[in-house]
Amino acid sequence: MMIEKIRILTAATLASLSTAEAVTFRELIDPGKDPDPVPYVAGGGADQSFFHFAPADLKQGEARPAIVLIHGGAWVGGTTEGFMPLARYFATRGMVAFNLTYRLASADGTGVGECLADCRTAVRYIRKHASDLGVDPSRIAVFGDSAGGHLAAALGTIPEADQTKRDDSLPNAMLLFNPITDMTEGEWIRFAVGGKALADRASALPDSPEEVAAARALSPISHVRAGQPPALLMHGRADTVVPLSQAERFAAASKASGNRCDLVVVEGVGHAFVIPAYKSPEPVVVSAVRMADRFLSSLGWISGEPTLAMSDPPAWTLPAK
Repeated sequence: MMIEKIRILTAATLASLSTAEAVTFRELIDPGKDPDPVPYVAGGGADQSFFHFAPADLKQGEARPAIVLIHGGAWVGGTTEGFMPLARYFATRGMVAFNLTYRLASADGTGVGECLADCRTAVRYIRKHASDLGVDPSRIAVFGDSAGGHLAAALGTIPEADQTKRDDSLPNAMLLFNPITDMTEGEWIRFAVGGKALADRASALPDSPEEVAAARALSPISHVRAGQPPALLMHGRADTVVPLSQAERFAAASKASGNRCDLVVVEGVGHAFVIPAYKSPEPVVVSAVRMADRFLSSLGWISGEPTLAMSDPPAWTLPAK
């Protein structure tokens, strides 16, 4: 069976990364061969698949908590590459990690709604095949950055049109990093509306009642309700891509509805700070991932202190500004 083959390959890949000992990004960034992508849509291609990372000590019949990583890129770009080290890390912590691809939006075709539909299908697939994947279907977290943070938040807040499928794709926890939560604000409405508004960035912002309603329908802030999954929400104080106010408003609305939403504002840090070897120095990324680790520990999903440590020498350096 394809899933079993992937599990064996992943266990071999991660065998040198103990679930009990400290691990660094120097080890996680390039540990060797990764598993082959697994399609979560029948006949799906590379844009509707996930990379499956199982813990090295996962035994047949066990059900571990899972984490689904959703990359950013303004819904029109981005790849799984940036989150590969994080998927490997959470597997060393005893979780089953899935690094997700989805159809990207374009001006003349797929929209943000289809991006979200793919993410729902992936979570539904993982839950349906939980026993084969070694997953506890009641402990599935979503982890997203930027547009991926929007998709993760949308999974936990925006109801499906078909309510009979709602519980199948609903995550049990959300880890959100500088997410877009209000698609009606500023340039984000272009991505929600799509078409000409996205193709011609110099055109006037969409503002018709129908266009605003379409953007509101894709905005997590518009769907906050009691009983949504607990969330960790981290945002950089110096983020000039997604305003901090979006995170503050989402956290306030969540708490007012009686939900847990831990807002952490990271001082002196800009956008996409959780991606290894990208925009932030290693200490910033390590700190963010360790905080995500502690959030999952607070839910009782993993135990012990975070094992991610600083590399010596650092695993990457940023070019001088």
